[in-house]
Amino acid sequence: MRLLSAIRWSIVLLVGTVLFASGHDAPFATRIVSMEYPRLAAMARISGTAVIQVRLDSTGKVLSAKGLSGHPILIKAAEANIKLWRFSTGGSTREKPASEFELTYVFELTGGSDTSRPCSGLTYEYPGKVKIVSEAPHWEP
Repeated sequence: MRLLSAIRWSIVLLVGTVLFASGHDAPFATRIVSMEYPRLAAMARISGTAVIQVRLDSTGKVLSAKGLSGHPILIKAAEANIKLWRFSTGGSTREKPASEFELTYVFELTGGSDTSRPCSGLTYEYPGKVKIVSEAPHWEP
């Protein structure tokens, strides 16, 4: 099991390094942390996008995440989530300075759910989009 995990992460790092070295603006995520749709946003039926400016250090760790546009609830959730990710730096840490890029989170609600806490799905669409889809909680007046 550990061997398969090591092979999988080696492939992810290799692909990320190749994509980053090929001239893409956004580095490739090597650690993606899933998230739940913000509960308050789901209850209020808030959906939309949140554009986040991400600054990385030379090792691929997120130094800062700043919301540029979007609903404040969505921005706060996206900023907290992206701070948990790690990215490929595409080379030696001595040669690679800190980098900045923008990442767009798309929050989408579908249909309705009879449960009070619907589950969410996160999709990372390289190079610059994260999509979080969840069923809207059931609401009765």
